[in-house]
Amino acid sequence: MLRLPDGLRERIKAKADDNGRSMNAEIVQLLEREYPAPTDVMHIHLDNIRKVLDAYERTTDPKARLYFQHLVEAMAKSGHDLTFDDDDDLLGT
Repeated sequence: MLRLPDGLRERIKAKADDNGRSMNAEIVQLLEREYPAPTDVMHIHLDNIRKVLDAYERTTDPKARLYFQHLVEAMAKSGHDLTFDDDDDLLGT
């Protein structure tokens, strides 16, 4: 049995219906995304590093390249705690 705050069950049910899933499947999908298996965490971490390296390769701006270099170093030291959203307009494009 899982207790939910007032209204949350209805919001989950509506979202599950929108996604064509049961409430259980919707909750499991959200939990899997939020709490990935350990091997998935490493994959996500490496994917974030690849995104930064791709951004590094796309720019010729020395400041941006230095930023990306420091970001990769920080990611390598911190584990999977840092992420990079390649939609960010760090390159000014």
